[in-house]
Amino acid sequence: MRPQNVACILRPRLMLLLFLPVFLYSLSLDASTRRYRLTWREDPATSMVIGFEQPTGSSVKVVYDTQDHGRATEKYRFTASPSRQVNHAGMRNVFVRIKGLQPGTIYYFLVVDSDGASQRMLFETPHNTPDKPLSIIAGGDSRNNRDVAQSANRLVSKLKPHFVLFGGDMTNGDTAAEWQDWFDDWQLTISSDGRLTPIVPARGNHERSNASIYNLFDVPNPDVYYALSFAGGLLRTYTLNTLFPPGGDQLDWLENDLSRSKSSWKIAQYHHSMRPHTSAKPERDELITLWATRFTKYGMNLVCESDVHTVKQTWPIRPSRELGASQGFIRDDRYGTVYVGEGCWGAPLRANDDNKPWTRASGRFNQFKWLWVGLRQIQIRTVDIDRSSYVVNEVDYLARFKSPAGMYYWDADNGGDVLRIQRRAAGTPPVAQGPLPAGRRPGASMQSADKKPILSRDAQNRLRVNFQMPAAGSPTVLVFNSQMRLLWQKTLSVRGPGPYSENLQLPSLPRGERLQMVVKGAGRVLGKFEVR
Repeated sequence: MRPQNVACILRPRLMLLLFLPVFLYSLSLDASTRRYRLTWREDPATSMVIGFEQPTGSSVKVVYDTQDHGRATEKYRFTASPSRQVNHAGMRNVFVRIKGLQPGTIYYFLVVDSDGASQRMLFETPHNTPDKPLSIIAGGDSRNNRDVAQSANRLVSKLKPHFVLFGGDMTNGDTAAEWQDWFDDWQLTISSDGRLTPIVPARGNHERSNASIYNLFDVPNPDVYYALSFAGGLLRTYTLNTLFPPGGDQLDWLENDLSRSKSSWKIAQYHHSMRPHTSAKPERDELITLWATRFTKYGMNLVCESDVHTVKQTWPIRPSRELGASQGFIRDDRYGTVYVGEGCWGAPLRANDDNKPWTRASGRFNQFKWLWVGLRQIQIRTVDIDRSSYVVNEVDYLARFKSPAGMYYWDADNGGDVLRIQRRAAGTPPVAQGPLPAGRRPGASMQSADKKPILSRDAQNRLRVNFQMPAAGSPTVLVFNSQMRLLWQKTLSVRGPGPYSENLQLPSLPRGERLQMVVKGAGRVLGKFEVR
């Protein structure tokens, strides 16, 4: 073989050997960190918590800067080390708490460890001036249907809100596999430029303990109730925990904080709805007694509830026992609080079959709320997730209050596609007072007038139930256990409007447990009873 032929053969191999170390080195630049999330423990305008999973590697840190240096780790001016590491849900969760940031500023960052560097990402600190509005997404209950949750997450990436209020029930069973899937899906909220959206999470009943939220999101309080202030006094948000005693320490904290807050607007989020808009969920009388009364007293403007998997918005309401009140509330356009919800980020939908006289509108579809909070008003848009899933364009940072093409909003009764809340009037709201029904005594609940009538079964499990049909139809009787699991259901014969007294033969249902009977007909709930 001629020498030049040998050279021709060896040259490509030599080039491969020369480039192979470079190729392998480039692979080593990819860190194993993943499942990124942003949260807050302190002032959102000047701090950020960067959370992530670190399955392998060591010596982890975050490098960040106001200038974009791509993946050139050494060019980033600032470095932060982990403040907390905790094993939870089958992940080693690392939290880097950064302080001393500038308000209204974009920061570019990398997560770096012994395995290499992450992709370049960015976060945005909210502005600290009340004359600029805030963009917020509020929702909850992702749970079972990943395709819906993924669609909602992609919409977050398009809308680029300042943050997301998430009302709990992220997963169905609180298992490690579900949480890992949830965080994988949460990466879909990352915008095309690498922007992460902070999440302000609450605990739901499908989180088995407070530890799930505390260990996965590093919230300020291990009991998962806390408040954050935004935009130089424009807004204060209250995240409450309906799986923790609503009285005691939580109530003391809430009243103390509300009484001192000077924010222009106050918004609360928590999981369980006080007055669910489906008959399949129990009432939470104690939340009205303990929380709603404080909301009225201290000027809570908006409450975001979850858990029910229906859609609702109310007129401004306050707790009341006076003439004209229903189920513990009365409409009050001057001093009332607007309640919206109730979940639908992917959890199984329930029927909106329990409207109240003070319900403004209700529906049944996958949704979240897009809030625009300004000095003069809050605007609420209910985003239909399924019908908006084809949105392609992302909002511009300088025009984030302009809807991208393809967004579909609920055209709700009594308000259209934008619900507006005006600044609350000055003055002292009335306190809940008034006569209780004869034979009732005031108790711990504001809802003494609305206690469910008791139906007693005889030895053969027979009982009589009375109800009023408002229109012709076939009433349905349902019996639930104390965990609201359906035990028995029967559809009665068609009948016209009028009062009815029905003898029912129940199956052998458990005794010694508080059972609830619901009678529905003509598209509404006709009565709720306790069965003994």
